[in-house]
Amino acid sequence: MIVIAAYLQNGGLLMIIAVIVVTGWAWGARVLRSQTQSLRGNDFVTSAQFSGDSRARIVFREILPNMTSIIAGTLFGAATAAILAEAGLEFLGLGDSSIVSWGTMLYWAQNSNSLLTGQWLLLFAPGLCIALLALSLTLINFGVDGISNPRLREGKGR
Repeated sequence: MIVIAAYLQNGGLLMIIAVIVVTGWAWGARVLRSQTQSLRGNDFVTSAQFSGDSRARIVFREILPNMTSIIAGTLFGAATAAILAEAGLEFLGLGDSSIVSWGTMLYWAQNSNSLLTGQWLLLFAPGLCIALLALSLTLINFGVDGISNPRLREGKGR
């Protein structure tokens, strides 16, 4: 990601988005594909095939509802990773330093030696905001996982 962003330097926010999309899609695709492949061999999919259901109905009525938890986890994980990647690339100075983002705030605080001059709040505030946003997305992910994953429901089925 850093190599591509350094090669396409001074491309602005669209370049950062393109770099994150190009380098970040593979993990989620592998996870979703492997989960789909494992569900494909289950008895309920086989019985739907033998009953004559179309492929679209099998995908949307049999496989997709069983993947809600992993789709939500992948979505929130990718969003968190994209936010951290954008802030990291901006902090390294690989984006447009004239836009306002938490990464550029950290970049300018580092360049002005804010820790050495006692202005630690310039580093602390954007860092805390990034951490709290990542934490909130992770907690939302846990909540969605608890609702959509039947194995995690407490007190039911035990």
